[in-house]
Amino acid sequence: MKMLFSPSVSAFYEANWERNYKANDNWPNDLTEVEESIYIEFSQQPPEGKMLGEVNNFPAWIDLPGKTQSEIKEINASIKNALLFDAITKISIWQAKLLMGRISDADKAKLDAWLDYIDSLELLNINEAKDIIWPVPPEA
Repeated sequence: MKMLFSPSVSAFYEANWERNYKANDNWPNDLTEVEESIYIEFSQQPPEGKMLGEVNNFPAWIDLPGKTQSEIKEINASIKNALLFDAITKISIWQAKLLMGRISDADKAKLDAWLDYIDSLELLNINEAKDIIWPVPPEA
């Protein structure tokens, strides 16, 4: 089996299928023959954080592209919302006990600690930071 590699599209093509690719106007003009061992190596699942690309016109594992600022904001917002939801769920019983005048001093201290945690989450600027240092939730 004769395999060819295209650096422009970072893909392999089997030479025997040239007619089919050309019929569909999908045959790159920068193909180079590669050894079968190279084809087998780079046809496997890429290592973590890598993808098939090219270095000096030959197949290579290259780093995955980084996330866009918009994607980072979306991820950060999702994490922040999940942490806030968990914290608000955690304090709901203590809030009910506080309203009824049935909260113990120990539970009131826990409620205060969790409210401080919620405040610290709400103060985070998630729009610019890529690697946010998230506050640590208090002990339950």
